[in-house]
This record gives sequence, structure tokens and C-alpha cells, in this order.
Amino acid sequence: MDGATWFISIFVGVIAVIGLGVSFVPVYGRWRAYQQSSYLRLDLPSRLERAVASRLMARERGGIIGALVVGGATVLAFSTGAIDSDPSTTVLFLIGAVFSGLGVGTAVAALTGKKQVPSDRPRVARSGAASIADYIAPIERVGARVVVAIVVAVAVGVAIAAPGSARMLVPTTLFAVAAVLSLALFEVASRRIVEASQPAGSTAELVWDDAIRSSVIRDLVTAPLALAVYGTVFGVAALAEQSIGAAAVAGYVGMGLVLAGLAVTLLASLVSRPRRYFLTRLWPNLRWSDTAESTAEAAAPAADAV
Repeated sequence: MDGATWFISIFVGVIAVIGLGVSFVPVYGRWRAYQQSSYLRLDLPSRLERAVASRLMARERGGIIGALVVGGATVLAFSTGAIDSDPSTTVLFLIGAVFSGLGVGTAVAALTGKKQVPSDRPRVARSGAASIADYIAPIERVGARVVVAIVVAVAVGVAIAAPGSARMLVPTTLFAVAAVLSLALFEVASRRIVEASQPAGSTAELVWDDAIRSSVIRDLVTAPLALAVYGTVFGVAALAEQSIGAAAVAGYVGMGLVLAGLAVTLLASLVSRPRRYFLTRLWPNLRWSDTAESTAEAAAPAADAV
């Protein structure tokens, strides 16, 4: 690892450690909870504030710890020579490791966290069962599968075009494998999250449980999307470098089309407000008063969990 790579690794590590420490600060947790409320345009009753903040911070800590563990292990492997890489691509590997760790850590935090409703409180349940399609927009759910399929195809293309070039083949293959594994993690973990019970004592608790589930599932899908995009861009660029004449031009044009397609997809995702997607699916008739804090709720003690 060269000096620039060490600097980036240390900088990212310091930021992650700071983020981990801040996640234990109650004021930051409440700020994140109300930030989520603002994004969703959904009222957060004060009695649910602590519980929502606690779940959000648990998820955030899980992702950071996962990124630190996987990223740190990758840095150790590169620095000791256990993994040999071109210095120009080492940073890409480290970024991929961070995204992988975020996905694994978020999944572990989401699957191990539990919530309860006091036995003396009434239970509220939805009228029908929910599915993954209710929590994450198709452009993200299907898009992840599409880009992972693309990076696998690109990796196969690189293997055929340059079977003896480790500089080209290894990075693309590793990104493709990581993308496939992270997509498998997303598919398994998201189903476990959706199938978990939803004990809730009010409509507001149920809506916020859906909000957190949707947020976690969207975090999980980020890893395969990012890894597949990295692998695709790197692989297409490698194919273009390997080609000559018209084939090289076609390769660079293909890379441009890939980047343009990603930009259009990102713009479409932002315009469609994916954070609020679950509300349109599960709570199409939700009114502000359904989650707004009533006088009786304001006097009630804070819930232990949402």
C-alpha cells in the first residue's frame, strides 16, 4: 500500500470511529430520528422518540462496526502482502470492502434487534400481510439484480478477453463475487426482516416500525448496487484498454453509456422519493392525525421499544 492509500484508509477509519462514538450520544440519536421524520413527512410522537432513536442508532452502529471490521481486515491483508494488488486499484478494493462491511453489519443489527410492547397495552396489527415489494421501490429492488447480472457478464467478458491478465481479471472478478454475495445477503436478510413479528401498541408505532424496516432494507440493497457499479465501470474500462481501434472506441462508448444509465437511474430514484415508497404501499390513506401525538399519549410514559 502506498502513502496515498494509507492516508485514505486512516481518514476513513477515523471518520468511522467518530461516527461510532457519536451514535452513543442521545442528542445525536434524537436528531437522526427527527431527521427521518422530516424526510418521511411523518410525525414522531415524543413518547416514541427514544425508541425510534435507539433502533436507528443500533442499525447505524452495526453498519459502522461491519465497515470497520471488513475494511480493517482488508487493509491488514494488503499491508502484510496477503493480498497483492496494483496500487491504483487498492483504494477501489478498500471502498468495496467498506460497502460490504456496511451491508453485513446492518443486516446483523437488524436481525438481532428485538422490540416489545408492554403486556398491559393493546396491540395494533395491519389488515393484510406485507412483502418486500411493499418496503422497497422496484427501481432499487430490481435494479440491484440487474446491475449484479451486468457485472457478472462483464467479469465473464474480461475473463474471455484477457484470461492471463491478473491486473484486469482479479479486480473485476472480486467485485462481481462481492456483488453476488451481498445481493444474496440482501435477499435473505430482507425476507427475514419482513417476516419478523410487528408488536405495536398504536398506529404510530406500527407506521414507524414499517419506516425503520424500509430504511434497513434500503441500506442493505446499497451494497450490491455499489459493488456492481464499481465492478462494471472497472471491467468495461479494462476491456476498452485491452481492445484496439474500433473495439476500443466501442468499449469507451459502452462505459459512457453505463455511466449515463446509472446517472439516469439515480435521478429517477431521487425523483420517485424512495424513502416514502412504503407509505404509498402500506399506508396510502394515512392522515397526519393517525401518527400525531394526542393529549393522552403526551401524558403516557415513553415506550420501551417501537
